[in-house]
Amino acid sequence: MQPEAFLFPLRLVILMPVAGLLLGSVYFAYLALLEALAAWQSPLEEALTRLIGAVDLGLLSAVFLIFGLGLFELFIRKLDLPMESVLRVESLSDLKGKLGQVIVMILVVKFFEKALAFKPKEALDFLLFAGGVALLAGALWLTKAKE
Repeated sequence: MQPEAFLFPLRLVILMPVAGLLLGSVYFAYLALLEALAAWQSPLEEALTRLIGAVDLGLLSAVFLIFGLGLFELFIRKLDLPMESVLRVESLSDLKGKLGQVIVMILVVKFFEKALAFKPKEALDFLLFAGGVALLAGALWLTKAKE
């Protein structure tokens, strides 16, 4: 008996984490919906914070979806999806690149969430905030330059 005959079916073990990731994606999408609906009944400042939180949860849902479908494509079989450019994964480095872009967007949303609550006390606070904005702009530029 060849080792491939034994090892090839073991790739199906990856279905367990894929199922968990896809369920996690649905869970975070549901939480994003609840957060967005809760924003409707909130005062303006709180609504803005809640909507940014909903965007954050939506992006987290996208991370789980991309990673789950990416693992499925890499280990089980290729998917014939209409959104090829977003969900098409050819290698682990391709999957890491797609996830990296979404994670940068999550960090952008988190930064803006913190920026809303930002209350500077001295000039250095403004300088550090401006530095954070510049670093964020640089990170976004680098992700676009890579494409």
